[in-house]
Amino acid sequence: MEIETQETEDETQEPEDETRPEVQVDEDDYKGASLDDTYEDLQYPQVVEWPNDAYHEFIEITTKFQLSNSAGDAVIRFFNKFSNLDASPLPSSTKVGRELLDNANIQHMMFKEVSITTFQNIEYILHYRPVIQAVKSLLVINSINQSLVLDYKEKREIRDGIEHRLFEEQYNCNWWRREELKLSVGQRLLSIIFYSDATTLDHMGKSSGHPIFLSLGNIPNSQRNKPESKALIGYLPILKTKDSKTKNSESFRKLQRTVFHQCLTILLQPILEGPELHFVVRHNAITFVPRISVILADMAEAYKFTNVYQPSTSKRPCGSCLISKDDLNNTELTHTLPRTSYNMKQAISNGQAHENSIHTEHNIFWEIRYNLKFFSLLIFKLINNTF
Repeated sequence: MEIETQETEDETQEPEDETRPEVQVDEDDYKGASLDDTYEDLQYPQVVEWPNDAYHEFIEITTKFQLSNSAGDAVIRFFNKFSNLDASPLPSSTKVGRELLDNANIQHMMFKEVSITTFQNIEYILHYRPVIQAVKSLLVINSINQSLVLDYKEKREIRDGIEHRLFEEQYNCNWWRREELKLSVGQRLLSIIFYSDATTLDHMGKSSGHPIFLSLGNIPNSQRNKPESKALIGYLPILKTKDSKTKNSESFRKLQRTVFHQCLTILLQPILEGPELHFVVRHNAITFVPRISVILADMAEAYKFTNVYQPSTSKRPCGSCLISKDDLNNTELTHTLPRTSYNMKQAISNGQAHENSIHTEHNIFWEIRYNLKFFSLLIFKLINNTF
């Protein structure tokens, strides 16, 4: 079955979006990737000033292997006991070493707070790091910077005398080549990947959080699968209620959806229009144009991103197209209409949101000007057609 993607002439005039919430994005969130910033990074890279190399490597080990303070302290005592040095190069305790790192004033490591809403006398805060700074936090890691791929690479191999094309990486795929052809001379594609996973924070399930991570499709899979290749960019608030009646009310569910997309607006707005971003790669200033390529999430979160009804209550249960639930097993169906931002805005403005199984709250992805398609399978992808 094919999803019909041809646009009509009417789509050149976007319908008015009356559901967009008032969200103030800090102007500083757009900063950090100008040419001037890049040359500053080349000349004066921001680094933590460690007392010595041993101190630095000790903190790296405790972070990489997620050692507790007590385990780190045991290593310190062991080293000091058998090193026979007059003065130990290690911190007096693991906690002291981590505090040195926490107190380092490096822009791409700093998190910010913004109040999103107050509900039942509880203020809900978004903790986040500007997406541009999160990208820089990845690129300062030497293994990532050295392995970063800047151009499309077609990969083929011969099997049993027959040539086969391989799609091992994003930059081996048709989507990358199509997007790259749209760029101007000197620009490189920066593929943005988001990971979203709301989770409980204690064994009793009474406390929960919603972290969102960022990685880059320019990083080869072998490197991207390592923990250091993912940067935490946001910790979204999860609203709680004091009673089941409020929890099951439509007004509370609407507030949850609004808060979720307000947070996404703050996180994503600086890169939505595909601005030129400049970063240091292998000691050179490289000009990138960002594209959100993939969002990985479970099915429940996929429907939150697309702002459509949950399948159990939906006439049109797909987050990517407008197929009816009655046609899900129709093997003779040849095509269906996609869920484009234009289609969904039109449905809302014409009072047909319920028939199209979409909530009326503003969806931040409607603002993306490059082609973006929603695919929600076992993982949730936001890609231009298929890879």
